[in-house]
Amino acid sequence: MMLKSPWYDSVNLESPLGEYPRMQLQRGSFTSLNGPWEFQITDGAEPDLLSGWSPINVPFALGSPLSGTDRNLKPDEVLWVRRQFHYYPEGPMTVLNFEAVDQCCVVYLNGMEAGRHEGGYTPFSLDVSSLIKEHNEILVRITDRTDTGLYAYGKQRLEAGGIWYTGSAGIWQTVWLEDLPEHAVQDIKITPDCENDSVYLRMAGTYSQVVITVFAGTELVHRGITNKKDYTIPLENYHAWSNTDPFLYTLYLQTEEETVKSYFAMRRFGAKRDHHGYLRFTLNGDPLFLSGILDQGYNSDGLLTYPCEEAMIWELKKIREMGFNMIRKHVKVECRRWYYLCDLLGILVMQDIPNGGHPYDFRRTAVLPTLGFRKADDKEYDKNGRGSQELRDAYYQELNEILDMLYNCPCVFAWVPFNEGWGQFDSAEVTEHIKQYDTTRLVDSASGWFDQGAGDFNSRHCYFRPFRAPSGDGRILILSEFGGYSYAEAGHSEVKGKLYGTRKFSDMAKWNDAVLKLFERDVLSNVSKGLSGSVFTQTADVQDECNGLFSADRRVVKADERKLRRLNERIIRSMK
Repeated sequence: MMLKSPWYDSVNLESPLGEYPRMQLQRGSFTSLNGPWEFQITDGAEPDLLSGWSPINVPFALGSPLSGTDRNLKPDEVLWVRRQFHYYPEGPMTVLNFEAVDQCCVVYLNGMEAGRHEGGYTPFSLDVSSLIKEHNEILVRITDRTDTGLYAYGKQRLEAGGIWYTGSAGIWQTVWLEDLPEHAVQDIKITPDCENDSVYLRMAGTYSQVVITVFAGTELVHRGITNKKDYTIPLENYHAWSNTDPFLYTLYLQTEEETVKSYFAMRRFGAKRDHHGYLRFTLNGDPLFLSGILDQGYNSDGLLTYPCEEAMIWELKKIREMGFNMIRKHVKVECRRWYYLCDLLGILVMQDIPNGGHPYDFRRTAVLPTLGFRKADDKEYDKNGRGSQELRDAYYQELNEILDMLYNCPCVFAWVPFNEGWGQFDSAEVTEHIKQYDTTRLVDSASGWFDQGAGDFNSRHCYFRPFRAPSGDGRILILSEFGGYSYAEAGHSEVKGKLYGTRKFSDMAKWNDAVLKLFERDVLSNVSKGLSGSVFTQTADVQDECNGLFSADRRVVKADERKLRRLNERIIRSMK
């Protein structure tokens, strides 16, 4: 049975997800290539250019209902997708942008290779100035080995079941074109420095000079000019961004030939001890309990892709209305528009790096840790699925791209390089690598177990027994996963095998009572003992795992919104 979300029938398949994708570097030139494409699957051979093509809706991945296809890609197969389009360049440089292609691809334009990319979670751009014509054909060769290859796959598995979900392959985020003038801003890195009332810009481009203008709402607060790539914006008496007041500054960069628009926020993440000596997370110097939700980012009709922006907004607002102030984006990276919405709504994001490596030892990474055996040497590479140097190099490649992609996002307060030992290796060294790149955020070095004592968090997962706050170890204590109670609403779940959950319920009211009691027992009672954050599993049901606040199709809100909000407010207040 196909589950349709409330937005399924209103999706414009001629031009889906047509919003501007890159809100922190906007220019006037934008042409979406989302919509009807064609696809063909081969055993590795070249495609038949004259026959054998079927329709597919981009940017919905192969096998998702909104893609219009009903099959998945095998590790030894090749997916070919193509589209013809007209284009009239308005500048000397034309760039073809892909927000995400799962998993590895080669892009051809008008019969010539335009470029290639490896890894399924990050955007990439190709200079196609010498290839673009009035009449064009784009052809993309895609391979995806899911959980059997080098690259990250998150929760995707060739054999889905339990906590592992159906794999998908192909273009799963927006494809678009833009034209750049000769003197252009091509990239920007924004670093707020609250302690020095400043914002540091590092720009890349072909401009000779750039005028920098900053607005706070409609008020002009700074204007300057430089011919350099680095620039400091002074901001005295700045307006801070917080979860209750998500204030964003508007930034304009004007070169000789164009003006690009961006935004930034003034916020500072840190930690300090309270009057009992417990180390607490702080936002702008003030202690804040992190009441979070584990978010897989899966959709019944789009799999990895939300059907539309309205679906993202609805979900994020519901999370806020239930009293959560944080989302842990779990082993997945969303499109850049999703983080922009979190910036607007004041939702903090704890960002996982999607896991890779293979195979995992289920007894080592799942059974023994839940029984209390949480210590392991993460330099035993084979045991955690990172036996080859090639696998470890692939991790660093994708890690660096994710750090670059999300560096400017105000909402992201912490990086999570590893979860529950899945593909974990050298976590102390990886944590230091992240810290050297990004001094503005915290790092949860090893979420759940196999902790090597690195990073800013003592990060615990607790599903099968009551949580008791351990003694302090000089880091922020966070219950980074708990819950997992399952209830499947008939007609709104995707259970294909066996319902998965730490506890299973057949009545929604009883499920709600148990969830609220769990929050009181594991979270509220431990705040006074040093607990500084929690992450409940999870936002929405996904296939066999029906432990979400929402049903898989988002048509049923399973949680008692009012009671959950009141309890979250009590928990957050209890730390003050």
